[in-house]
Amino acid sequence: MLKTLLISGLLYLFFLPYETFCQEKQSGDYIVNIEGDTLFGKVQHLNKKNVNPKYYKKIRWTNQQGQRRKFNRKDVLAFSVDHQIFEGFWLKPSSQNGLFGTFTYTIDPKKKERYFLKTLHRGSLNHYELGWWEQGESLFLTLELFKKKEDMFLIRVDQGVLGLKRKSLIHYFQECPQLVEKIKNKVLKNSSEIVSFYTTKCDNPQ
Repeated sequence: MLKTLLISGLLYLFFLPYETFCQEKQSGDYIVNIEGDTLFGKVQHLNKKNVNPKYYKKIRWTNQQGQRRKFNRKDVLAFSVDHQIFEGFWLKPSSQNGLFGTFTYTIDPKKKERYFLKTLHRGSLNHYELGWWEQGESLFLTLELFKKKEDMFLIRVDQGVLGLKRKSLIHYFQECPQLVEKIKNKVLKNSSEIVSFYTTKCDNPQ
């Protein structure tokens, strides 16, 4: 039963229309549970009380009537806080790329740890941000990820201050020669420019 719910939830999240996300994004905080129900109310996923912030083990939800509930992370598909959407994934590191470590993450429902990625863009090419604090540190670190709509994996986009992982991106977008050329010649400077180009030129070629 649990396996069926996990698979159903995964499919629901992948194929939920982008317009639906946009409409809900304007409605304030909410949680999408494992059954696909959207529960509106105040959402808290981050404990900011201490000097070093950390994520709550359970996501906290309070409705307009003051009713409170805590959700296990495995029971949440997505949530929105302050008009920012986070989507949940079970991620398994699956490839290594020399000095800069893992660059591919497979979506694997068998994994015990669930990551919630900040949604920067959702469409034919999804753009996410994974953020974390180093243990015992107040420094917040992030890395960006791409996922094509049909893929069951995500790739790392950047390598911190060194910029885009151009070799990986050239391989990832090989079906779109125009985009490959722009990345190779450093015409596109950041991930947002790549998303925009892919959406207008590769997914909908003129």
